[in-house]
Amino acid sequence: MTLSHRLKNVLHTLALFLCMGAILSLVGFVLAGVEGVLWALFLGLLILAISPNIPPSLIFSLYKGELLSANNAPSLYRITQELAARAELPALPALYYLPSQLMNAFSVGSSASSAIGLSDALLNSLSTRELIAVLAHEISHIQHNDVRVLTYADLISRITSILSLTGFLLIFINLPLYFLGLVTISWFALGILVIAPSLMSVLQLSLSRLREFDADHQAALLTGDPEGLAMALRKLDIYESSLIDVLFGRERSLYIPSILRTHPDTEERVSRLLRSKSPPEPTLIYTDDDRFTSALTHKPIAQKINLSSL
Repeated sequence: MTLSHRLKNVLHTLALFLCMGAILSLVGFVLAGVEGVLWALFLGLLILAISPNIPPSLIFSLYKGELLSANNAPSLYRITQELAARAELPALPALYYLPSQLMNAFSVGSSASSAIGLSDALLNSLSTRELIAVLAHEISHIQHNDVRVLTYADLISRITSILSLTGFLLIFINLPLYFLGLVTISWFALGILVIAPSLMSVLQLSLSRLREFDADHQAALLTGDPEGLAMALRKLDIYESSLIDVLFGRERSLYIPSILRTHPDTEERVSRLLRSKSPPEPTLIYTDDDRFTSALTHKPIAQKINLSSL
């Protein structure tokens, strides 16, 4: 990633956070005037200063995830170790097995203490090459502290929603007085309370999509294989489309505008990857004779991937 590209992304992220802070402050002003603005700014700074650092083990326990050790998943850990070394992470991410039939992978924590969850369906559906690309993508998120940044954005969005709900409750409580002509209701303030949560969500989604593009780019650099990630993205997209067809029927599949998505359009991501320059890192060499397979009981399982370069 070039310096100009990094600067552009930093400025973009900063602009999004400033807009989110402005919306939070506006909601605070609607509720309590200047004092409300000060309280909103205080809450925003408090989030940045002491955002809760929840242990990855606690998060994955909510998904009934099981920790994979280097003993019961040796090759998978060797892949992670090599990718983490290329990303210059200070600590090796822990790996969790998620007993889910949804194809999913996500990372939690910071670069100093992180973990990656991999679902059963993902491990049994992707090839070795694709699995390496997905791991590189998640490690890229960890490398750039995306989880923490997105957590900040999520908390600010939640606080805005809570304050907006508080405003609605206050208006509801004062409705009898309004009909008696004893109080007035500012329709401008009401409009702010209505649209603020939605605007915050749009900004949060925009930030998420930006981070996904960056993680794709960095993953290609880590593996030296942008085509591998492109293959994985297409397979995940086909799976998600099939799932929607099952839930709603093919004729009822809905098009979701890009502005309302947490992830960019798959074809756009694939196009960017295939247009990228040859990564400087040598491609990870592997054999794809065996894929990662798991027991039907969803217990920690043995890793069957063979890597000749690790």
